[in-house]
Amino acid sequence: MMKTRGPVLRIKWDYFQNVKIPDDFKIYLWDYKEKASLEILILRVLNYGNFKEIRKVYNMYPSETEKIAFKYPNIKRGIKFWIKVWRNL
Repeated sequence: MMKTRGPVLRIKWDYFQNVKIPDDFKIYLWDYKEKASLEILILRVLNYGNFKEIRKVYNMYPSETEKIAFKYPNIKRGIKFWIKVWRNL
């Protein structure tokens, strides 16, 4: 007999607006053509991007990137650390 778990908790989006995907980030948004929601764009760069790309998305959308980084539990601690550092510069 298989045990069942409780309901799946989903994180609600804050940023639904569509933005143009910068060329640097198109590799992470393979399932979108020209535009993607801001939340997906930032989340994918935080999950898959390198340090330079994460810094770039932070410079483009600082408050949004910070909110998304601390909202999702799967974002690595190192990324959260650098966002705190950049916020205080």
